[in-house]
Amino acid sequence: MKQYFSETKSETKQFFAFQWHITDECDQRCKHCYIFSGDACKKLDSMSWAQMEDTFYNCLDFCEVYGRLPYFYLTGGDPILHHDFWRLLALFKEQCVPFTIMGNPFHLNDQVCRKMKYYGCEKYQLSLDGLKETHDWFRKPGSFDCTIEKIGCINQSGMRNLRRK
Repeated sequence: MKQYFSETKSETKQFFAFQWHITDECDQRCKHCYIFSGDACKKLDSMSWAQMEDTFYNCLDFCEVYGRLPYFYLTGGDPILHHDFWRLLALFKEQCVPFTIMGNPFHLNDQVCRKMKYYGCEKYQLSLDGLKETHDWFRKPGSFDCTIEKIGCINQSGMRNLRRK
């Protein structure tokens, strides 16, 4: 296990945060999304496993050189839709690297949230774009109710939930 903090508290390293877009895959087409803003017929891209490994270890090397602790914010599209999502989470766990997921509520349930927590996910960030009518207009009908419901799954798992506007 990697030790992130030195023996004395006065030498505690600061985190360096990486926001990491691993896939364009998403089952929503939010009105304000940068992925689809210029081309509604865009070919969706995702990083290969080799690219993800290289990126991950490059980030760890960067932090080692600059005396910082790595912290990742996984995003996309919806990162849970990446075909190597669980494999990546296993790598985070293996290297004891903390992370947050910034995603959608649609693929969450109690089992998925518990599994993400097991792999070390500290927080799951959902978006709320106002009250129901406004949120569902930006995202898709039913999205507001789904988001509110899945906050319970996140909380039950022991992860913290973050909501952004």
